[in-house]
Amino acid sequence: MEVEVCWLRVKKCLAVFSLIMVMCLSVLPSFASAERFDIIAGKFNANTYLSGSSVTINLRGAYDVDGFYIRGKNRYASAGNITVTMYNAKNELLYTSYNYKFPYIGSNDYGDVHTEERKIKGVSFVKLEGTVNLFEFKVYGSEYVPQITNLKNTPSVNSIYFNWENPIDERFNGVKIYKDNDLVATVDKGSTSHTVSDLEDNKAYKIKVVSLYEDKEIVVDESNIKTLLDPKKIPPNPVSFLKAESTDKTVKLKWKKPKDEDLAGYKILQNGKKIVEIGLVEEFMIKNLEPLTEYNFSVVAVDKDKNDSTPVNVSVKTLEEKDDIPPQVPSNVVAKPSNGALIASWDKVPDKDLAGYNVYVDGNKVNSDLVSSTNFTVKKLENKRKYKIQIQAVDRSGNASELSLAAFGIPDTNTIPIIESTYSLQDVSDGTGVMFSQLWFALAFAVGISLAFYIIYKLKHDVMP
Repeated sequence: MEVEVCWLRVKKCLAVFSLIMVMCLSVLPSFASAERFDIIAGKFNANTYLSGSSVTINLRGAYDVDGFYIRGKNRYASAGNITVTMYNAKNELLYTSYNYKFPYIGSNDYGDVHTEERKIKGVSFVKLEGTVNLFEFKVYGSEYVPQITNLKNTPSVNSIYFNWENPIDERFNGVKIYKDNDLVATVDKGSTSHTVSDLEDNKAYKIKVVSLYEDKEIVVDESNIKTLLDPKKIPPNPVSFLKAESTDKTVKLKWKKPKDEDLAGYKILQNGKKIVEIGLVEEFMIKNLEPLTEYNFSVVAVDKDKNDSTPVNVSVKTLEEKDDIPPQVPSNVVAKPSNGALIASWDKVPDKDLAGYNVYVDGNKVNSDLVSSTNFTVKKLENKRKYKIQIQAVDRSGNASELSLAAFGIPDTNTIPIIESTYSLQDVSDGTGVMFSQLWFALAFAVGISLAFYIIYKLKHDVMP
């Protein structure tokens, strides 16, 4: 009993499943599939003799031929032959075969065989011509289904335009167009074009076009078609020849603009972050930067539709901070007289970025290059005349101090000549100290050896017995 109940349940499930499948299949489009068969069966007696005459077979319709089969033999000792020709309904030539040979091989032989594989559309008449005993003749194909031809598609930004040629056949009913397996258009047989609209730009769609033949749908084309990119979304070309000029706290960017007609301006990025948007200029100054710091800048072209170009990058390092504080004023300026000259000297200025000194005589600078030492000989002066000497300190940033307090001197022929030197008193003092520091160990060693011998001598004579 339980087995019968289970079996009844299985039968009910199978019945429900079958019903569902029937319903699903009923809503699907009916796409025709050509069935291959002998299209001349019952229309021609193949067992016949062709005595040099021709026989035309009326297919009473149109068919798509895939190929044919011939079996026969020669009736006489000489070789026989046969030619196959095919025409459409308008008696237009579609195909002519080779001149197939059938040699004489004996009266009782089965016969020779020829086969041919061909794709010939719209055949309505088949003509046989030759001299041969024909035993079998078969033409394989399927019923000709009129389809649209010369199908073309023209995609644009938001649509795809289709056009084609319709067949001349009363059984042709029109065209259907599917987008991503969804029916989007049914076109009447009197029309030869259609536009599928409301599409996204720069996107590929699966499009299927079918011919309607009586109650069947014949697939003509199925392919992926991509719409065009919206011109308003096309970015401009990037800038060219980007250069950077740096100071301690600024960087000036310079570039060449692209040739885009719809160019609106530029974005400036610092280390990947946008800092400003500017108009149609070809340079920009970035301020308030840190000295001796590496920066990465990018310039992005922007069109009127707010599209950004590919960024162009440049790396640059700012310079050392610019010093605008002048060095200290030189002090203790001395002017020693000599014959036709004055020897000026002064104390060294302690500034770390000191570049050198300028020497002024009566308010006029007399040195062409900065003086690196703390003394300078002013020559070609007039004896017995009083001169004013002043010194100015200059740092590496070009900042100059005020002029020092004046020192006065009078060149005289009766003075003891002074040997000029590029070294100051401080330099001599420092050098002397270095020299004695190097000789100290030698002096200490010599004194230590002498003292040691004296102590040994005293111990030997005064202390030891």
